[in-house]
Amino acid sequence: MLRSDSVYKQFSKYYDELTYDMPHELWLDIIHQYKGGRNSVLDIGCGTGNLTRLLDFDEVYGFDQSELMLDEARGKGPGTINYFTGDMRDFELERGFDVICATVDVLNYCKDPEEVMQVFEQVKNHLNEDGVFIFDIHSVFKMENDLNDVTYSDETEHITYIWHAIAGEVPLSVIHDLTFFVQDEESREKYRRFTETHIQRTYKHKDMLKMIDDAGLSVDLAFSDFDLENPVTDVCERIFYVVKKAL
Repeated sequence: MLRSDSVYKQFSKYYDELTYDMPHELWLDIIHQYKGGRNSVLDIGCGTGNLTRLLDFDEVYGFDQSELMLDEARGKGPGTINYFTGDMRDFELERGFDVICATVDVLNYCKDPEEVMQVFEQVKNHLNEDGVFIFDIHSVFKMENDLNDVTYSDETEHITYIWHAIAGEVPLSVIHDLTFFVQDEESREKYRRFTETHIQRTYKHKDMLKMIDDAGLSVDLAFSDFDLENPVTDVCERIFYVVKKAL
């Protein structure tokens, strides 16, 4: 299931408050290490633009499948960012980019290898010759331990949520079953309840490497957990790939 307004109808309004601890600056540092003379960037699955608006490039584009998420992004500025609604499996722009990124496990929303390959094909079509594609996915270890029939909860000033991470039927997949209790704006003693369901799937490192190769791309670097010096291991939580067009 890819992100869409049918899923993010309520979530988009509260996304930033719920993801207050998301370390966007760590993703930003990685992307900027590959800037080096590159002038344009495309942010796939940009959500509410928290990372997109910090990208220090001459030309910044960002898209998401949810127009509601993009409404939140546009409201933050700056107005020089080119936001548009699109599907990462079949977006088409009449230009290329020096850097393309898909952060915060965006590719985990692809339901099967075929959809991953569709994304890779679109990336290859929009990547300049010396361009780089930077993306990350949940590791197998994280899927099997942190997202395997476990329950989490948290609260902010206005929202309390309960998150059930339920193992999906497809191997290495998870159903995120979320229940939110949002404080009424007029009465602090009343709460409104709504639910969201999100589905993700991940892939073994060796299988991801094969898909990258089959797509006519090549891995410039693979590392883990936000550190370019960290190798991909059996106990890492997040795997990063820096990919270029194959020679």
